[in-house]
Amino acid sequence: MSNTLKRGRLQAVCALAITTMLVMLMVLFAGTPANAQSQPLPDNTQVTITKLTQPEQLGDVATGEQISNLPEGAAPISGVAFNYYKVGDIDNNQQQRDAATRNPGEFDLNRSPDGPFARTGADGVTTATLPRGLYVVVEDPTTIPAGVTASAPFMLTVPLTDPTNRDAWLDHIYIYPKSSQVSVDKSIENAAAHVVGDTVTWTITADIPRVQNPGATGANDQFQAPDYFRIDDQIQANQLALSPAYAAGSNGAIKVTTGSTTLVEGNHYSVNEVPAGAEGNTYQIEFTEAGRQALASSVNSNPSAQVRVDIVTRVQNTGHIENTASVFPNQNSVAQNRALATNSAEIRYGGFNVQKRSSNASVEDLSGAQFRVYDSEESAKKQGVDNLKPSIGPKDGLWTTDANGQLSINGLRYSDFANGVAVDANHQNYVTYYLVETRALPGHQLLAEPIKFTVTENTGASEPSWVGDIEVVNQATSGAFVLPLTGGRGTWMLILLGIAVLALVAILARRRSIEEA
Repeated sequence: MSNTLKRGRLQAVCALAITTMLVMLMVLFAGTPANAQSQPLPDNTQVTITKLTQPEQLGDVATGEQISNLPEGAAPISGVAFNYYKVGDIDNNQQQRDAATRNPGEFDLNRSPDGPFARTGADGVTTATLPRGLYVVVEDPTTIPAGVTASAPFMLTVPLTDPTNRDAWLDHIYIYPKSSQVSVDKSIENAAAHVVGDTVTWTITADIPRVQNPGATGANDQFQAPDYFRIDDQIQANQLALSPAYAAGSNGAIKVTTGSTTLVEGNHYSVNEVPAGAEGNTYQIEFTEAGRQALASSVNSNPSAQVRVDIVTRVQNTGHIENTASVFPNQNSVAQNRALATNSAEIRYGGFNVQKRSSNASVEDLSGAQFRVYDSEESAKKQGVDNLKPSIGPKDGLWTTDANGQLSINGLRYSDFANGVAVDANHQNYVTYYLVETRALPGHQLLAEPIKFTVTENTGASEPSWVGDIEVVNQATSGAFVLPLTGGRGTWMLILLGIAVLALVAILARRRSIEEA
């Protein structure tokens, strides 16, 4: 066989191999965007948005197809409107392919939108028909419910390749933007703070926003840090004061934690003191970038993680003292001035009025009787130094009646209200107080036993006229020798005196019998 014939056959084999490879490549890549979009571009496409809460786990990347079941833990959000801005034309396949590389931050949206989607219904759904083009879709921030973080603006290409049949276009695009829903709470701990002047701790807890990363690639991606986070708490000057006094950079009265991590003031957050005139000060706990990253780390470790702020205060006065806090979970809440308010936590402090009387109605001056107050019967009977000393009463806790025999003991925690809730007499936080007389009216006998009393909404009233919650009567003495009350301090003296008299009588009788013998 000649060399020419051999070369011809070799060239034919090579040509056949190359042709076969090209055919195989064409078949293999027939579904790629480069060839799938050979179909004519439709002029209009229906677009449906379903607004959902962000579940604890990130979902798969959206494809534009409808999903049959909502992600577990996701719930529809109603009342949210979306605006769309057309930012480019799509008149050919190349423009459609190029649109995939764009992002919302490239475009100036300081203009009126090209159109809105209607507000989402109870099912979180809204639908519109959009002409062919490249769009940026933005939530209307004024329609986002309180406690819901705004989802990030997103790009929308109309039309969109069908991910199942890549030779076709989707005739209906489905989008599922998600937002974190933040709940907040405020509680109080004052069960052991029985008097005005004691310290109480107010605790604010807030969910950490689960913010989906716009560049998420699937379920293994992580939540990103919120773009802003701040907690405000106003302290009424005549009711509460930070304890210890606030000093920038070294504030022991405010503690911030997330998960098991204690955050550091000056690094993770700052405390800004905003004077509010006679109403006191608002303390703004504003998270830094490092603090917001700490929040993201916490929620990525535990999707249900919360941030906690403990504020320690001293009680300054009696009355119903209520306190709420405000949480700004993102920039939109600041821009719209739509903070998420906590529930109102409450403490209650009041008083108890004592009316001193004499058994002798002719006694006019009832001044000078003195009392101490204890919060346990054991302490009351011992009459130790642990008597209660509210900061709005006498420093030594020794209460003295006036000329009318009247005495107001103020600054005691309600017996039936502790840690922000009502408690009954069988509850461990219910407190019973004990009134101990340490000095009687002149010429009167001292009370023998402590008197039990409680402080409630119905005690301590002194307006419009004096109302005694209890009358305490001293027995007037009738002669030089005063018999003590049963159980009084003079009982043992009387017993000893009686024994001595009997002993003396016995001795005299025995001596007389001896003499007569």
